[in-house]
Amino acid sequence: MIPTRLSLITYNLWLTKRWPARAPALERFLYLFTPDVFCVQELQGPTQEFLDGVLKEHDRVRDPFPGWTSESNIYWSRALFEKTEHGAEEVGHLEPERRMFWVRLRLKPSATTIFVATAHLTTARNRDEAETGLSPRVRQLRRIAGELTRLVHRAEPAFFMGDMNDAYHPQLILKQAGFASCFASLGMQSPPTFQCYPTANVQPGEPTVTEAIDLIVANRYARAIAASVPQCYGEDTAPSDHWPVQAIYQLA
Repeated sequence: MIPTRLSLITYNLWLTKRWPARAPALERFLYLFTPDVFCVQELQGPTQEFLDGVLKEHDRVRDPFPGWTSESNIYWSRALFEKTEHGAEEVGHLEPERRMFWVRLRLKPSATTIFVATAHLTTARNRDEAETGLSPRVRQLRRIAGELTRLVHRAEPAFFMGDMNDAYHPQLILKQAGFASCFASLGMQSPPTFQCYPTANVQPGEPTVTEAIDLIVANRYARAIAASVPQCYGEDTAPSDHWPVQAIYQLA
């Protein structure tokens, strides 16, 4: 039997900043790297409409909760998957429409399901953290770990991904819950994903940031085969101020 291998990508889309200039670059990226499962953060109405037009062979969650359009959504290949259920769990975000968004997908034509979740953790640049020195992301991650434990079925391949806004605590806390980074699973260092300066247009004297804050993790029922941070341009423009993370997994 040929093993089932899946391509997953997580991408922070940077709201609609400089959007018309970035749209061709994102379209080129999706043409070259078309994922089986695609999780996005900082989604907005115009970018969701754009993705719906480009990812014609994919479906996504359609739900009245506005966070599925104003924050995150999950796209999947219709040829491979059928959605069986979805949800949006409150995990302590400071932003009112952010959640841990998730879907359960049935792999056609079998009865096998996979669980996929995404989240965008609160940035370190929030006012509360500057005043107190306390990170809300640690609390959010612990609640996410609890939700993953509660929602994932026994022996079900499960994936969590997104913009963690933290290079250290996500891997530590999620590993304790049984989820390992795609890079760590392969014995690799995580390449930086933020900030993509050709898009952000950093100015002389502006503080610079180089962090590996976008992440894909999986439980032991999915084995990482490859992982990368693809840098794809449309002419001289990048699709976002983040680089995406792509991982290939083999289902156990």
